[in-house]
Amino acid sequence: MLLAGCAATPSANNAGGNENPVRFQMHWSWSASTAGFAVAQADGLYKEAGIDAKIEQGTGSGTAVQLVANGQADIGIADAVPISQQIEKGAPLVIVATVNQVTNIAMQVLDSSGIKSVQDLKGKTVAVPQGSAHAFLFPLFLEANGLTEKDVTISNVPFASMPAALLQGNVDAIVGGQDTAVSLEQQHANFKNFPFADHGVSPVAHSIFTTQSFAEKNPDAVKKFVSASLKGWASARSNPEHAVAAVKQLLPDSVDGTVLAELKFLLPLLCAGDAKAIGRAEPAHWQQSNDILTKAKLLPAPLDTAKSVSYDFLPAASDLKSCK
Repeated sequence: MLLAGCAATPSANNAGGNENPVRFQMHWSWSASTAGFAVAQADGLYKEAGIDAKIEQGTGSGTAVQLVANGQADIGIADAVPISQQIEKGAPLVIVATVNQVTNIAMQVLDSSGIKSVQDLKGKTVAVPQGSAHAFLFPLFLEANGLTEKDVTISNVPFASMPAALLQGNVDAIVGGQDTAVSLEQQHANFKNFPFADHGVSPVAHSIFTTQSFAEKNPDAVKKFVSASLKGWASARSNPEHAVAAVKQLLPDSVDGTVLAELKFLLPLLCAGDAKAIGRAEPAHWQQSNDILTKAKLLPAPLDTAKSVSYDFLPAASDLKSCK
């Protein structure tokens, strides 16, 4: 079994001669956020599909996008924001499937704060990681709930320090995601979680993408890779404990309880945003997402989704796992 970190070249380790070698760049390490790919790898779904997957762990969505754009990887997974931004700048990238139908960004407050709704933030201090999508989307989150930035005090706090800032009473709320929520849970905090997607801000999030040239030259490889990956995510959704075991197999140092706790937050995103099937973000949702990113000034103008998103590499509708 191939583990991440091994050398990856298109021609390497294709001993059987009938497998398509694919260099896949993840946005993060083996964890809850990559659990579906872990299942596909650990269960041999890529090999069954005829794919020789060379999987590299990542250090962030932005880096994953750059590595695919400059040809150091064939296919990648990243948040739709940096993918869209690079496409807008002229990078020949195309999104071929979607894992997280909506953003995992969420606000957390302690029960003891008395904050029971977003409107209760008025006059409060909120920790937001500077320079991130969190910071750009937070004003829209406030606006969608009848507030403005003038109604709150924004404190720029490093992402890793936000749970501590909340627990120590330095801020009244934090803008994080499933990882900050799990951190609070593990410290036995009593808190409320306010997902942006449930409060008016639901852009498409982590998606599988490749370059236009790789897709044109290797359509079967892209289709097979996407199909196996989506089967892995469908399996993770139906059996989270198996997904935890798959992550553990690939990264023995992973903490089972943490992975399972994060999956509790992440797996519902597979079928959010009015998705009908795992892997497919509907055209109307893409349009809405681009409008959100434009309003948040993450894009200068909405992308032409007819060019930036392709449904040609998804399995047939009958083969996609229904969200019902």
